[in-house]
Amino acid sequence: MRLAVWPADPARALARVWEAAGLVRETVEAEPHEIRARLDAGDVDLALLTTLDVLRAHDGLALVPGIGLVGEAGPRRALVVGSPLDQIRTVGFDPRDGQEALVAQLALRELYDLSPTFGLADLATPLQMLLTKHDAVLAPADAVVPDGAVRLDLAREWTDLTLRPMPWGLVAARAGTLPLAAAEALAAAVAQAEPDAALFVDGVGAYQLTLDGYGLDGLAELAEYLFATGTLSEIPDLPFVAPEPDEPTPDSLPHSSGGAT
Repeated sequence: MRLAVWPADPARALARVWEAAGLVRETVEAEPHEIRARLDAGDVDLALLTTLDVLRAHDGLALVPGIGLVGEAGPRRALVVGSPLDQIRTVGFDPRDGQEALVAQLALRELYDLSPTFGLADLATPLQMLLTKHDAVLAPADAVVPDGAVRLDLAREWTDLTLRPMPWGLVAARAGTLPLAAAEALAAAVAQAEPDAALFVDGVGAYQLTLDGYGLDGLAELAEYLFATGTLSEIPDLPFVAPEPDEPTPDSLPHSSGGAT
C-alpha cells in the first residue's frame, strides 16, 4: 500500500510503524489540504486526513479502526500571540489550516471569552512582520517566537477545555478498497509497536497513534463542539472498517463504527 502523511514528525512515526511491519511499501508527504484529492484520485491507498475533513465529508471513505493521530501537543500549528492575551482582536492564518483555525476559535471563545476576526496571512512572511498586522498568528509549530510574544499550543488549549486529547487526524482508504483483514493488520501493527521518539515532547509522551484511552472521547468531543457551533449539520456515524453484523468483533480492536456518536 502507498500511504500519504503530513510533513510532521508524529505523522511520520505512523508511517514508520507500517513500513517496518511490511504493510506500507511507500510513503509520500503532502500538506493536509492536498491529501484527500490524492486519495480520491487513487494516487495513494491510505491517507492521514484531518479529523475535520473526515467529519465533514466521510462519504466514500473507509477508516482504519482505532487508529488516529491524537495528542496533547500540536503537530503543525501554534497560536503565537503578540498582544496581551485579553486583547486579541485579529488572528492571521492560512485559510488552508481550517482545523487549526477552528480549534483556535473554540479555545479563544470558550477559555478566554474572545471572538477575534480571522484574517488571511502569508506564512512565508516573517512572523515578526505578521504580528505587526495581527494580534496573533497561527504559525508553524516550530516557529521561533519573537521577543515579547507567547506561544499557545492548540492541543493543550483543547485539553484544558475538554480534558481530552485532540484527535488531529484519522487514517482512511477509499470505500471498498480496504478489506477487514488488512484493516485489522494495520491496527494490530500500531498496537504492537514500540513508542517512537517522535511521539514525545521534552521526554514526555505527547502523542498516540490510536484512539485508545481518551482518544475516542476526544473525537466525540470534537464532533459535539462542531455540531453545537454549526460547523456540522449532524454528528456522523463514521465509516470505520468493521466485521459484518453476524461476525464477532475482535476484543483487540477499539470501537470500530460510530466513533463520533
